[in-house]
Amino acid sequence: MTKINKSHIHLTLSHILNDDPDIALDDIRAKVPEIKSRIIMQDTLVYMEEQQILMNPRLLIRNCEGYTNYYMIARVKSWDDLYRNVICRNYEFIDSALYIRSWEGNRLAYLKYHNELQKEVDDVLEEGPLEYYEVIYPQCITDEKIENIGEPDEKSKIPADKLDKRFDWDYDTKQVFEWLSINYRLNLTRIGKLLDISRTTAKRKKDLVKEFVHVHYPTYIQSLYSYTGVLSSFHTEYPEFVKGIFRNLSATSYLLGNQKQTLCHINTTLPGYVIRVFEKLEAKAIIEDLNVEIPVKNWNRIQEEYKLGRIPEKLFWMFKRKKRKRIELPGSSFT
Repeated sequence: MTKINKSHIHLTLSHILNDDPDIALDDIRAKVPEIKSRIIMQDTLVYMEEQQILMNPRLLIRNCEGYTNYYMIARVKSWDDLYRNVICRNYEFIDSALYIRSWEGNRLAYLKYHNELQKEVDDVLEEGPLEYYEVIYPQCITDEKIENIGEPDEKSKIPADKLDKRFDWDYDTKQVFEWLSINYRLNLTRIGKLLDISRTTAKRKKDLVKEFVHVHYPTYIQSLYSYTGVLSSFHTEYPEFVKGIFRNLSATSYLLGNQKQTLCHINTTLPGYVIRVFEKLEAKAIIEDLNVEIPVKNWNRIQEEYKLGRIPEKLFWMFKRKKRKRIELPGSSFT
């Protein structure tokens, strides 16, 4: 295998793919002079995917008429309680979930869902619409600490993101979305065969889906399992400043929420440092009413369908290689 195992190249490739999620291999190679051939490019991307440095793109449907994103943080009894009494009862509406074990027997769940849950959740601590969803792309090959946090120059506001369209997808469009969520780079001819539609129809449906979604490739420069997720919730009048604080990390992270409450999910190799940063931000009154936790389990529907044997593993791989070892499909990166 003629791969390039250099973190700065991996970071560059991540930026290129996130700038254009549909970019062809030859166009990627044209942007990276250090990669001398198409074979080396292919092998490098295969390596990144197998080592879980580069993950399959996540598709987030934007708020629009007929579709609204929400979050909830609730108290649960256990992971089994969360799975059986919350996730299974709202299977079609919950997009992802995190499970948190706190001190003194507290068990919490973070849910990201759309529209309305069919079964009410007991003991809700916090909930609201997700008016914006900001991806914090990695800018470094290793997590770097900030010596001086500084002070924000002025207050900021992240505007609500709402698409001026109506969500009225037909069955085939929803099915194309599901397959793109499994593997965004899946060949259109293959999608057509899976759904018994023509390639032309599959392309038309994909183009429609692209009008409604944000697409990004989660990236973990040191490999996924080197990172710990840190989930926080707080109020702030300086969300852009908070977002900028975490640009010096080496994995994809997220800032999301509404005008009243902000949530931040940081993927880091330095979880203790990240928690201390949040505490310093609170001490400086840049953020208020801070809650911060480290989730211990996660769930999403694609991961579930894979474990149940409903999705062949070969359909997950974005970049082709003849033989691969079976992997344990990783969980959600928060979306």
